[in-house]
Amino acid sequence: MGIVHHSNYLRFCEEARIEWCRRFIENKNLDENSEFLNQHVYSLTVVSTKVHHKLPLKYPNQFAIDMQSQIDGIRLVFLYKIKNNVGEICAEVETVHCSVNEKLRPLRLSKDLVAAVQKQNM
Repeated sequence: MGIVHHSNYLRFCEEARIEWCRRFIENKNLDENSEFLNQHVYSLTVVSTKVHHKLPLKYPNQFAIDMQSQIDGIRLVFLYKIKNNVGEICAEVETVHCSVNEKLRPLRLSKDLVAAVQKQNM
């Protein structure tokens, strides 16, 4: 049919979130294996996802993802707009994450992570 399968949209957003994490690591000059990263960035667990499809992405066109993050209590919310090669919004996506301990109990987000998100949104 020449269009991107709907299941790929969340995968694209996950790749954007991973890139956000990499930039967070670089901005903090953190070692990739640091305890902080393992506890507060890599341990972010998906709580919910929501995808609102507006237009299909088509092969072989390029696309872009605009992403914002915000804090909601102990949750970190990522909002994505997936745009096609002419700038039209094809999908609006929301993923909600929280940090958990070894027993999968929710943890408060680290102060550094909260500060980074708040700084990004200024």
